[in-house]
Amino acid sequence: MSPALASDLFRAALMVALQVVAPLLFVMATTAVVFGVLQAATQVQDASVSFTPKLGAALVVMWLGAPWISTVLSSFLRKALLAIPLVVAR
Repeated sequence: MSPALASDLFRAALMVALQVVAPLLFVMATTAVVFGVLQAATQVQDASVSFTPKLGAALVVMWLGAPWISTVLSSFLRKALLAIPLVVAR
């Protein structure tokens, strides 16, 4: 296995992980900021008030993004599986 192939597969894996996680993190962070401001304005300091909307937002993003996520992950898996003969070849 050449170092170039290994670094290419590693870089592709990191990029796929970032692509899949970025929308979820963005929505959860935005939801946390919005509900944090609302909690500060209303002085309600209950943990479930901020946790429940973040969980709901994460579920909605995962549900709406499932086809895209599966497409991205399957294309990476296809690339990784096609690289197996290059990895084991000496």
